This record gives sequence, structure tokens and C-alpha cells, in this order.
Amino acid sequence: MKAIENATGIGLSKNTNPVMEIEIDLVFLDELAAITKLNQIILERMPISLDDPWPVLLNDYSEAPLGREKEARKAYDVCLTKLLSDDFFFYKTFKPGLYFNLLSSGRSGIQALLASAIVVSRDMLIVEAAKEMGRRYEHAKWVISYYPLGCKCRFYSQRFENFRPETAICSSISKISDCPFFSKPTEELLYQYLFDPDGLKGWEELRTRPECLRVVEGISLGERAGNESAFKKVIYTLFPEYIRDHVEKVDAELEMAQSELKSIQERLKADDLSEDERLGYEKMENGLEETIDNLIASQNKLYDQAISTVEFTPEKIRTAKQLLQIAKFINDGFEQISAAVVALTVKIIDDVIAISSTNPAELKKSVNYMVAQGIIPASMVKKRMALLGKRLISLPVNYASIVGYATAQKFQVSKYMDYLEAFAEMENKLKSQ
Repeated sequence: MKAIENATGIGLSKNTNPVMEIEIDLVFLDELAAITKLNQIILERMPISLDDPWPVLLNDYSEAPLGREKEARKAYDVCLTKLLSDDFFFYKTFKPGLYFNLLSSGRSGIQALLASAIVVSRDMLIVEAAKEMGRRYEHAKWVISYYPLGCKCRFYSQRFENFRPETAICSSISKISDCPFFSKPTEELLYQYLFDPDGLKGWEELRTRPECLRVVEGISLGERAGNESAFKKVIYTLFPEYIRDHVEKVDAELEMAQSELKSIQERLKADDLSEDERLGYEKMENGLEETIDNLIASQNKLYDQAISTVEFTPEKIRTAKQLLQIAKFINDGFEQISAAVVALTVKIIDDVIAISSTNPAELKKSVNYMVAQGIIPASMVKKRMALLGKRLISLPVNYASIVGYATAQKFQVSKYMDYLEAFAEMENKLKSQ
């Protein structure tokens, strides 16, 4: 932004409001954090069977609706948007459309119009991506929840068994209070963890009981045990047996080495270490990092070997197709928002610098201006400003953790995509014969 200002002589940031800009950043970031938790539940907690279509349902929302489904899909989107505003209070509190209009007003001349368009386009990219990501989040959240499909929002497609919210079966469903991910507003729940000293780690470790999840039809593939990944456990059933044994052994060694490394790194943060102790821990840290690199290399080699020795059976093909739907949901979801993530990375730097260099009197003036323009109701100012102060303190750490965690999830499933797609291609070949 500063580079464009210097080149054109036009104050791009003149009409921007530092409080509103940070709020736009935070709603996107909060939703991304929510998506990482949703993905974790899908990968680690959701049982997978050959009979239940929930993995297909995850991606159905990303497909263009059929002709007769278009109107029903619009109604479904309206309902998802309402659920989104219940989960993230930004949508009930702020009117970004009014803000964008104000950013564009009072400009004249080609350069000035172009300059304001750059800022508005960047902000709109973040907000529109947040809305799209948010609706996708709400869709997937309620697909995997204990609520029968259609009970939260009437589903638009008759290709899947679903209900109307007003039917007896939906009315009889009682909210389970011990399922916070599904019973509390996501933003309220998220803030309990992001303000905690452990930050995102606590959010990752939030437990989801089996009773909170969809009742999956059919026999589960693989067993769920502790934090072991249901997705990974099932994908290993596709591997030739001798490779599966090796992979599971390497996985166990890798998990142990990573756990030891975390303990060493925590110990190195202590202030009471002597120089000899610090050197000893650093040596152990280097050794464990080398061990982890070697184990990951062994892991990748075994995955490549599994891909080159695929054993096709009808049941393995069906299993692979279910897993591919899950991998596709996580992989495609991050791909769809990656442009906004890049824009957000740059935008947060601009916005933190701007709000840090704004004195309290100017900040108050900025907030009062938004109230006067109808962008935020006066009744919500005190609560939002209190939250904003807390979020700003933890923003850099939380931002790096959340984006890093989301990227790691995408990488985790991406490495299996070729293997799973090989099964899907084989099914097509068998059908064409």
C-alpha cells in the first residue's frame, strides 16, 4: 500500500478505518481456525464406511446444483448464512458493504479511482472469501454432526436422504450440551482457546465425543482409537500388507520422536538452565530433528512404494473413493481460499502497523465514525473493542499457527491424492472394458 502511495502520490489509506480493517482480518482468520478444527474432526474422529455417503456430501455443496435444484440451493445458502452469523458475530455486528462504499467515495481522477479500487478489491476479496468459506464450514459442520441431514437447513438435493427442519424427527432432536463444537457459537468457543497460554494447541485438543457426531451407517472401516487418525488408519488398509507393517512402525517412531522434540524445545524455553544443560538440550534437539527428517524420508519412500504396487480389488476401490472425497474436501477447500490467504498475509502487516501507530483518541474517533455511518451499532462498540484489544496481542502468533496448521492439513492429504486417484482411474478402466 505504501509503495503505491509513494508511486502515485495518492493516500490509499486515507479513508481506511484501522478498526474495521483489523475486524475484516480477524473474521477470516477465525473462520480458518474453525475450518482447521473441522478438518481435524473429519480426519481423526469421523468413522468411515462403504455405506454412508457423508464424504460425498462434504463435496456436494461445492458442485454446481442441477437445474431443478438451483432455487432450493439459494434457500439453503440463505439458511447457511444465518448459521454463519450465529457462529461469527462479525456478520451481525458490521456492515462491510457500507464501509466499501465509503472507501470508494470522494475520489476523482483515473489514478485516484484506480487506487481506491485496489484497496476495496483487496478488502472485498477477504470478506467474500470469508463468506464462502463460512458457508462451506457450516455445510460440513452440520453434515458430520449428530443432527440428521436437513434438520438445521433444508438440503437442496433429493439425491441424499434428508429431512425438513419442521418434521417430527428434527423437532425431537435435543441439543447435546456436552458437544461444544456443535452447541456453542464457534467464535465464543474459539476465543476461550486463542486467549489461553497454549493458544491454538488447546483448540486442537478440544475433544469431540462420538455422541456428537453423525450416526454413520454400515460397518466402520478401521477402528478409532484415541488421537489416531481414522483417515490414515483406513488408507493403510489399501496398502500391501508388508508395506503397511513398515509404515505403521515408522509412524510410531516418528510420533515418539516428535513428542520428545516438543519436550526438549519446551525445556529450552526455561530460564533456569545452566550453559552445559542448554548445550546438552540443543545437541539432543539437533539429533531429534535429524531423526525426524530421516523418518519422514522413510515414510515418503514407503508411500511411493505403495503407489507403485497398488493392489486393486472391488472393495479397495470403493474404500479409496470414500477416502478420496475426504482428501478432496480438505485439499480443495484450502485451494479455494489460498488467494485470500496470500492477500491476508500482506494485509495483516499493513493493518497491524496502521493500528499500532494510531493513538487512542484517533481510534475512538474511527469507531465513532463507523457508528455515525451505520457500519456498527453503538450497542456493540464496547464488547467488540474489548475483544479487539485481546486479539491484537495474540494476533501474530495465532496467525502463524493457524495458517501453518491449515497448510499442514492440506499437505497431509495431498500426499495421498495420487494413490487414491489411481484407484478411481482403475474403476473407470474396468467400466470401459
